[in-house]
Amino acid sequence: MPIQSKYSSQKIETILDQVMEVLHDNDVSVDLSLMTLGNCITHVINSQVPVAQRQVITDKFVKALSASINTKDK
Repeated sequence: MPIQSKYSSQKIETILDQVMEVLHDNDVSVDLSLMTLGNCITHVINSQVPVAQRQVITDKFVKALSASINTKDK
């Protein structure tokens, strides 16, 4: 059974498009994009997640990220 998000797909896509546009407009390389997004994730977790929950949230995020990566050529 798919996981239902409390956020609309349209809202998620709009934000994603905006973030990707900033990276594209600044001609950001893959490694700099990943470093920047990683720092953003770290900032969100450290500033908005209670200390006692940070490891659990981080582990869940890593698991979800790993599951979403396409490992096969199209």
